[in-house]
Amino acid sequence: MTRNNTLIKGFALAAFMPLFAACNSEEDATVPGGEPQEVQVSISTRATADGDEWIWQSGDVTGLQVTGYDNTTSSYTLSYTGSAWYGNRGISTILPGTTTVWYPGGDGTSATSFTIPVNQTTNVNLCKADFMTYSGDLISTTPSVTLEHRLSKVIVTITDWSDYGSAMPTVTDFHIQTKESITVNGSTVTGDGNTIDIFPLQDEAAHSYTAIVAPNAGFNITLVVAGKDKTASYTGSLASGNAYSFNLTLKDTNALDTRSAGTSDCELELVEVKDMNEE
Repeated sequence: MTRNNTLIKGFALAAFMPLFAACNSEEDATVPGGEPQEVQVSISTRATADGDEWIWQSGDVTGLQVTGYDNTTSSYTLSYTGSAWYGNRGISTILPGTTTVWYPGGDGTSATSFTIPVNQTTNVNLCKADFMTYSGDLISTTPSVTLEHRLSKVIVTITDWSDYGSAMPTVTDFHIQTKESITVNGSTVTGDGNTIDIFPLQDEAAHSYTAIVAPNAGFNITLVVAGKDKTASYTGSLASGNAYSFNLTLKDTNALDTRSAGTSDCELELVEVKDMNEE
């Protein structure tokens, strides 16, 4: 998918299926049990607080799981065809029940675990790292659900390099380190597995780097400045669904051999926090 900026702002989509359930409010009322009914799902995300925009493209996928009144659970894939969203088969269940939706969907995906992509160097790849879910009751044949961002977004901008003079030194090999995967347990999202080096989306003109990372932990940055390895760390805890903006000051401490073991070479300052799930 192509996004104009860096994160999904909001979208409306529908899984278009034939409906044989009645449409008026009296006949559409939920009667526990009974015969299976066809369901048409409308899905949206909350608008992000940082003004990002997006454009869905053919091939984008969400996952859907429906559990009916009889405790029968079925999974579906909703795919975008360029103008509308279609399920891989008709969605049918006995009401009332529950429904779970997640993005990105597809084979091997679920609403309870996600592997964070290492390559986030393009808008497309960054958005595919923006794991979102919804879980709730299914009491209507035309449910409308809202996905919520479950990971954390970090934007790091290099704002000070005065140790190197007026001209910004050459910066290469900029990586943001986080856990390789997450698990979801209700409202809690936890990073799991090994630490990975994310290749972030870079805005050269703004000297900024953006990545989606695991929440409920901090993160490290590794980079090469003027040919020398540097590090920076945020030791706080990132909250699920929040976007964090940081200023990074490049320090030339290695040249003076004054850095103590385990101490960051560069200074990372938190300057703003936004709730991506805020309407």
